[in-house]
Amino acid sequence: MTNQPCAPQPLVGGVERVLRSLYISAVFLAFVVLGAAAPFIYSLGYIWVDTFRPQEVSYFFLNQIPVSLIMAALAIGSYILIDRRSPAPVTIHTILTILLGIWVTITSIFFAVAPDTVWVKWDWAFKTIMFSAFIPLVFRSKIQIEAFLGIYIFSAAVHIVPVGLKTMINGGGYGQELGVIGGNSLFSEGSTLAAASLVLIPVTLYLRKHSQILPRWKIVKLGYLALIAVMLAAAIGTYARTGLIGIVVLIAALWLRSDRKILGALAGAAVAMSVMAFTSTAWNERISTISAYQTEDSALGRILVWQWTLQFVATHPAGGGFNSYQINEVRFPPNAYNPEGEIARGKAFHSIYFEVLGEHGWPGIILFGGLVLTSLTRIIHQV
Repeated sequence: MTNQPCAPQPLVGGVERVLRSLYISAVFLAFVVLGAAAPFIYSLGYIWVDTFRPQEVSYFFLNQIPVSLIMAALAIGSYILIDRRSPAPVTIHTILTILLGIWVTITSIFFAVAPDTVWVKWDWAFKTIMFSAFIPLVFRSKIQIEAFLGIYIFSAAVHIVPVGLKTMINGGGYGQELGVIGGNSLFSEGSTLAAASLVLIPVTLYLRKHSQILPRWKIVKLGYLALIAVMLAAAIGTYARTGLIGIVVLIAALWLRSDRKILGALAGAAVAMSVMAFTSTAWNERISTISAYQTEDSALGRILVWQWTLQFVATHPAGGGFNSYQINEVRFPPNAYNPEGEIARGKAFHSIYFEVLGEHGWPGIILFGGLVLTSLTRIIHQV
């Protein structure tokens, strides 16, 4: 075999990679430097790292260092050494969060049914849970809370905007990698991306109306509206049924909160008609499977996995630890395409509630449900 010289990469691609990596590294270093003057910025940096995930987008430097660990250490260390004034009161929500972090560790140690992979998921899940308990200690003022929301929205927008723009230009597609990160988890998973896109719309509307950090120029308000339009397009472009259900729930919730019900109804109808006009035949065919869940493998498979989860926790009330879905076995009934039926193994939960139940049992779902209820209670109280 002769040694042939490697074909050089195109200059444009090489320059783009260098510039991208340099820019992302500069943002990371900016968080590090500015945090020395205002310690809460380190926590903003952690939110940016955990949401944007620069280590998976950069081609050098940041993909070689533990950026998440560095930001977490700076955030917690600076709070303990510098910023422990006027600490937030300990609430039931905080206690439930800490208890959940402890419980998922206990299930990982004593009840894991997939011990080869349990600690891979525990590594990021535990850190996320515990840092969420740390956040109220750091973000106390209105400006700090707005900064937190802004950083999260614009970090998530890095994943959402490319999908929305591609959908606007040439349509989306089910299971396609349309974002900046590949794979089938977090923002690269269609249903997750659709849900996140829609959840962030009310927050974006809030910032558009009440922001004190960005100037209240007309172009800024138009920018927020454009971002909302792209978020809607991204939710549609994933072809996830989550997107359609989420849009219906979102429109209903915004209408209930609106002071102008008639105008809100007209706006909701306009959005619905725009979605219908914007979607393709392939999207309509995908969404129509909602009514045919008994024969559509994806929808039926989820129902079967949920049934398996209930049977599993009946004999394993403490759950099976992270990634316990890997031991499941579900049987699809016979159909026209497969007269003998089919057995699927290791099928994902496809539901956060059944995931928590299957992995951490009844104690886990009670703690998780408590977090949801206390969050909703506080929101309703504020409203």
